Amino acid sequence: MYSKSILTLGLFGLSLGIGQLSAQNVFTVGKQAVSKTEFLNWYQKNNAQKPSFDRPSLENFVNLYALYKMKVMDANALKLDTIPAIQSDIEMYKSQLAKSFGNDKKITDALLAKAYEHSVQERSVAHIMLTGFGSEMENTNKRVLDSLAIVINAGKMSFEAAAKEFSLDRGTAQNGGAIGFIHAFQTPYEFEETVYSTPVGSISKAFKTKSGYHLVKVLAERPALGTVEVAQILLPITDDNKAQQMVLAQSIVQQLKAGTTSFEQMVKEYSDDIYSKNTKGVIKPISSGSTEESIEKAVFGLKNRGDISNPVVSSMGIHIFKLIKDIPIGSFEEEKPELTAKMDRYWTKEINDLKMEATKKELGFKEYPQALTELIGAIDDKDFEKDKTLGHYPHLKAVMMEVNGKKYYQQDFLNYINKLTQGRLAGNKEATLKDLYRVFLEKMVADAHIAHLEKTNTDYKKLSEEYTNGVLIFDLMEKNIWNKASQDSLGLEEYYKKHSKQYQWEAGFKGEVLQSKNHDALLQIKNAIDNGKSIEDALKEVNTPDNDQKIYQQIGRFNFSLFPQVAQDKFVAYKVIGILTDDQGNEYIIIPEEVYQTSQPKSFIDAKDKVVEDYQKVIEKNWNDKLKAKYPLKINTAVLNSLVK
Repeated sequence: MYSKSILTLGLFGLSLGIGQLSAQNVFTVGKQAVSKTEFLNWYQKNNAQKPSFDRPSLENFVNLYALYKMKVMDANALKLDTIPAIQSDIEMYKSQLAKSFGNDKKITDALLAKAYEHSVQERSVAHIMLTGFGSEMENTNKRVLDSLAIVINAGKMSFEAAAKEFSLDRGTAQNGGAIGFIHAFQTPYEFEETVYSTPVGSISKAFKTKSGYHLVKVLAERPALGTVEVAQILLPITDDNKAQQMVLAQSIVQQLKAGTTSFEQMVKEYSDDIYSKNTKGVIKPISSGSTEESIEKAVFGLKNRGDISNPVVSSMGIHIFKLIKDIPIGSFEEEKPELTAKMDRYWTKEINDLKMEATKKELGFKEYPQALTELIGAIDDKDFEKDKTLGHYPHLKAVMMEVNGKKYYQQDFLNYINKLTQGRLAGNKEATLKDLYRVFLEKMVADAHIAHLEKTNTDYKKLSEEYTNGVLIFDLMEKNIWNKASQDSLGLEEYYKKHSKQYQWEAGFKGEVLQSKNHDALLQIKNAIDNGKSIEDALKEVNTPDNDQKIYQQIGRFNFSLFPQVAQDKFVAYKVIGILTDDQGNEYIIIPEEVYQTSQPKSFIDAKDKVVEDYQKVIEKNWNDKLKAKYPLKINTAVLNSLVK
């Protein structure tokens, strides 16, 4: 019913900068003053289309703005911003807001341009991969690959031979490490970045992905083939029936090319692909590198719409393809929405890492890795045992990092660990502490960035204050008005008794309204009810699986005013009215069950929602009066009059 965004912007979206008392103050509320400049700024902002500068409009805004300030002052006096849930809400917003004041756009624009470049040019690559867990194994794998690169570049061994002998990627090792052509988003970011930064014909340096350490050779480059949409007939094969199925496939191709049958018919009769059998064989569009080489070669070899491929054997069976359409790569602007979506899906970590590095640079970040190494060595392994907690290490006092001139010590990190984990640690000591340090570092950098923005960026400070005030007022009003009204059952009933004449049913009826775009179905229901059938039985006869335009049933109490085309005296209990047509062209029938020709009082239960709403207004008025008494408003009439135009 209410939202913080409404209170943030609906209550003027105002920054509460305190003006200095002077002859140019429009008003003071409590001990706070609002200058002429501030007042005009927010008055025009909240009347952006066509602000009126007549005295009543200006004075009305003075009262609204002053009341807003009173609520903020009261929230601050109650120290609502110290409540953990509110603190968390505000911190989360500030963190999200800070992202829009960093280098985010510059970073994402550069990545988008890179993704497009990688989309229009494909590269054929081979790789050697070594896997293993732990820093010792990873260091060994890197040294092995560095040595292999020296041997290969010296001409003492071919890349293909090295891949066959050393690579642990079973899917490519026997092919000399060959992966085929790749383009944007088909491999991990680090892999793709290395492939496109290595010259064609060259070997990369050893690099790491989540799969292991790699050495890459770039074999070739070509313009991207784009994407094709095809339909397929898939014939299943086994070792025993492969030859027989190939004969069948060739026969199907001959019939299709001769025009004696349709592709759709052959799909229906022979295709074993359950996912495309009911879509006339149409499958997900294919781009280069997204499927087996034999399939890719066949589908990209089709030149004209409707062309039929020869039978193609893959690990899935024997395929026959029909080209539906080519989907060429568009311009950067045309591809940008899809590239953005893929980037958000596949490169989230990399984007965040780049943004973090940019923020660290902006804040003059310095790091002292030896302090982390020292801390890891000092922590007792027993602290990681079950039912143990992190011990005390008062001798650890070294600086671990500096952010925006502030130093963070080993004790700061240990205190953070205790707060985050309650001192309970598990897993590999080195890996766990390094992960916790990364979280600690990113949190300290993010907090420093927010503090820096609040000091140096007026727009950030203003938006941050607006949201904070909105959250505080939301909590204040929830406690003082909304919850109080809805939970005060005795007060609600007493209010209802005193004002019961306000809560009346209009003249109308209880019953049902059946609506549909299917005229014949409505007519069938009307006739069935007229002939004595119940509404439920009549609906069952019409709402069948074959009827794709269902009958929609509304049950309740309706006012006569909702149906102006029907005279009031035509409403008779259990007499069907219609078929009628509404403003949107939908047809409906009315089935009154109880008819009320005059207005009637609502019970407390029926009127409760409106009673709560009205009772809230009373409570809010009383609360506002208390605020006005607590924080007196004084208007500088001369300054206010000077604004009148």
